[in-house]
Order: sequence, then structure tokens, then C-alpha cells
Amino acid sequence: MITIKGTVKNGQVVLEDPAGLPEGTEVNVTPRSSGTKIGLDPSEWRDDAAALADWASWITTFEPLEFTAEEEADLARFREAMRQFNIEAVRRQMEAGEP
Repeated sequence: MITIKGTVKNGQVVLEDPAGLPEGTEVNVTPRSSGTKIGLDPSEWRDDAAALADWASWITTFEPLEFTAEEEADLARFREAMRQFNIEAVRRQMEAGEP
């Protein structure tokens, strides 16, 4: 079995040297680990008192979001549109008798 390297670009796998494969050849792609781990595995989660104190201390470092008047108006319109959408969806479900 041969191995051909490639890179994902714009959502597609671009092979470095596809010349050895005839057009239409099906391939299996196995991603390689980038070596960079993101986040924690659930087995690594800590819930002891020290960890919870660290988390409580860290969370206070977040700065609040600040919106312009225009952004606040856009957000209010969006929330109202979502509220109306949900009301209408529930009304349709109730009329149809769906659980």
C-alpha cells in the first residue's frame, strides 16, 4: 500500500503528488494528529476544592461584552424573532397534536 501526503485546503484534500493515481481512483484518508491537544478529556476533569477555586478565580477574569446601541437593537430584534418563531412552532405542534 502506498502513502500519499496531502493537506486540507478550503474543505478539500489536496494531494502533494497525485500523479501516480489514475483519475477516479478512490482513496481512504486518515488524518494525522497535529500534536496539539485542545481541551481536556472527561477523565482529566478535576472537581476537588482547589480545582473549583481555580476555576472560580479564572472566570472572574472575563470582561463583560460591550455592545453598541445598534448591536443591542439588532440583538433585541433577533431575540424577538426567535421568540415569535418558537411560539409559532409550539402552536403548530399543538394543532397537529404532536408530542
